[in-house]
Amino acid sequence: MTNPPPSGNWGPPQPPYGQGQPPHGPGQWPPQQGWGPPPAPPENNNLKWLLIGVAVLLVIAISVGATVLFTRDSGGGTTQTASGNPPAAGDIASANDKGPVSIITEDPTCDAWRPINDTLARKQAQGWGERDYSQPASSWTPTERSMHDDIAAAMRSAADQTVGLARTTPHRLMRELYEQAIAYWRGYADSIPTYTAVNNHLAGAARNASGALVSICAAITYKSASARTPLVNGGGSEPPSGDVGDPSAPAMFLAESKDPACDDWIAASDDFQVDSEPWRNLDPNIAASEWNPDRTATMEQMGKVFTAYADNQDALGEKSQNSVFNDLASLSSLYWRAFAAAIPSYTTADTYLSNTASYVDFLILDACKAAGN
Repeated sequence: MTNPPPSGNWGPPQPPYGQGQPPHGPGQWPPQQGWGPPPAPPENNNLKWLLIGVAVLLVIAISVGATVLFTRDSGGGTTQTASGNPPAAGDIASANDKGPVSIITEDPTCDAWRPINDTLARKQAQGWGERDYSQPASSWTPTERSMHDDIAAAMRSAADQTVGLARTTPHRLMRELYEQAIAYWRGYADSIPTYTAVNNHLAGAARNASGALVSICAAITYKSASARTPLVNGGGSEPPSGDVGDPSAPAMFLAESKDPACDDWIAASDDFQVDSEPWRNLDPNIAASEWNPDRTATMEQMGKVFTAYADNQDALGEKSQNSVFNDLASLSSLYWRAFAAAIPSYTTADTYLSNTASYVDFLILDACKAAGN
């Protein structure tokens, strides 16, 4: 497997929250995370969250439908869920995945996810990413309204196509991310007729769910997931109880009201941005074998910061009254732990681990901001 191309960035952009400042400049929100190189680091005037990440250039020779592949891994054997059970024989392949959250080292839906994600990314890059998100629908020109209607239709199309992947992935966490991308795409599309600035968090949550999926698949492709899995233990969240629901009509996981853990989650993220700044100032394209003593010492200290933040995420997930919130908190926590464990032998592919952790973190942030409004 070839190494991913360098980019000079550590992770994904921060969605707007806090005082509501947009990530690029006045009134702008970046479009869907494409499968290729991520966008340039954003400017966030309040939070200055410059978590940046190595470019994602997934080279996939053959794209095969997930409905054919979901019962087979790359070696021809039966795909296992996090609990070690084979996929369910019924409509939802991950129904038997009742185990703890784990690093995802293979998933047959990644190939099918690529064209869905990229099509929406290209559509959003045709002007929507540069819109003034603060302007309500009541002030749009006919041209602006047409653009928003087109994006809403593209999001609905992406959501409809993603339903099959939510059904066929053998992993509960992949299903939950697909479902949240579906739910928040549709939620944003539904908001268009009466759109106000707060609805932008719906688009942000969808984008971060899809960005997490891109990063998970990249970590699989470039083997950082499989290489670092032995270094970390599975997450401790309690698996959801009861029926898995209907992936064709998933609910936004914080649709009705803000979770009790939301305020603490946002505060912890603010603190982490300060604590992790030395890491964000470093060039990610230098492997550990080439670090000088100062950089080695900095990264060793940052490993403690990542682990402490992961501990905080686990605690907040347990505080939450929402099983999906808890699962997502554990997923972000686990990928931060994997990235911290990778530091002594860091390679550029390990950046996909921090990308995953960051996107899932930001998904929760935007969902918290959108909830109850």
